[in-house]
Amino acid sequence: MSAKPSLLKGSISAVAIVDLANELVERRVIEPSDLNSMGESFLCTLRAWKSGHQVQESRLPEELLISLWQKAATGRSGQDIGLKIGAKVNLSARGLLANWLAQCETLSEAFNIFSANISLLNPSECWTKTEEDKTVKLTVKFLSGSYPSMAIDRSMAALVSWSEELSGTKLTPLKISLMSNKPSNPATYFSLLGKNLSFNQPENAIWLTNEQFNLSIPNGNAYLKTLLANQVEGINQKQSNAPALPFSMQVKSLLRKSLTRYCQLPEICLTLHVSRSTLYRKLKSEGVSFTELVKDIRLERIVELERTLPNRESIADALGFNDASSFYRFKKLNS
Repeated sequence: MSAKPSLLKGSISAVAIVDLANELVERRVIEPSDLNSMGESFLCTLRAWKSGHQVQESRLPEELLISLWQKAATGRSGQDIGLKIGAKVNLSARGLLANWLAQCETLSEAFNIFSANISLLNPSECWTKTEEDKTVKLTVKFLSGSYPSMAIDRSMAALVSWSEELSGTKLTPLKISLMSNKPSNPATYFSLLGKNLSFNQPENAIWLTNEQFNLSIPNGNAYLKTLLANQVEGINQKQSNAPALPFSMQVKSLLRKSLTRYCQLPEICLTLHVSRSTLYRKLKSEGVSFTELVKDIRLERIVELERTLPNRESIADALGFNDASSFYRFKKLNS
């Protein structure tokens, strides 16, 4: 039994955020005090989780996860920190989706449920499957461009490590490709993902044999799988009747997907089915302006873009500026 994709737009699993925050603190990538700026909702969830309360169905804004990854990308950690976090199987941080996958019969069934219901974890994360000759290619990307490459590393490593945990079998992918640049010291990448690994590729993908992809999950339980699927259906039904997200969050979500496209008023108004005056009015009622939201997302993305793009012209284009000089002025005013 499978569930319909979740409607929890703009929010992600609280367990995912809490787990990442704890990992970054434990690895001394960030300080415990850095978490104080993440808001009372997060801090309450963190305290509940540490006290042993169940928070598997709790949701928090996606921007909190993005903020943590950006802190890691600009902090003291090496480029391979996402890889190391993804390679660690933390059973105590297993959320609703991970518990559901553990009850499947095979890895292929688990992946199909995982990719169809990824919004339970993070609606921005997108996995696709392509069947090739005796092999299966699994590709991942983030719909929001605000995630640094180490977040992709975590997802890739987690797919391998959790597949090994569920199947009880060591996996050696046929091939792995990463879009990120080759690090100065790639030893950790080759150690955790195997030597059939290439950087600077057009996609983030893992190739497995059909035999690997169809490995059985010895401890899967069909009865528990049905119960969890029904639980997910109930959550989705509640969300379908829930109030819409704040309008400003809808705007920010689009800006994160493409500043180049959605910083243009005609384009974002067309997508949201509102007039320019209605867009201004709705944002004003929530205490923000369109200009402020564009600025916030540009500042959110600028550090990662400066690290990954080859020149300032490319950065200016990705941030939605008409030319590099406009980008220079923006950076000077906000430095």
